[in-house]
Amino acid sequence: MPAPEFDADAMADLEDLFGRPRLLELLCALDQEIVNRLVPPSDDREQLARDAHILVSSSGALAFSTLSHSCARLEQACLRQVEVDAALSDALNDAARARSAIAALRTG
Repeated sequence: MPAPEFDADAMADLEDLFGRPRLLELLCALDQEIVNRLVPPSDDREQLARDAHILVSSSGALAFSTLSHSCARLEQACLRQVEVDAALSDALNDAARARSAIAALRTG
């Protein structure tokens, strides 16, 4: 069973902290950051590592730990100069799931 797209308890805490309107703004910004960084992913390993690094922070801060972890693995694969296909595939799948969850949160 795949991990949930986001931590619901942490998301509720963020909503309490920021309020729903601001949280939705932050989620919209994360969605746009995912698009900017991974749609499509860079062919340049150094750029891909930078893009993944940015998403580690932004997705982790907004309770999307699965995406954060897969982006951390992608960043490390890029930096270590090892095969990135599996890590990239995982990051792209988790990014798509996160974007779907963000869309659902925005409409819910």
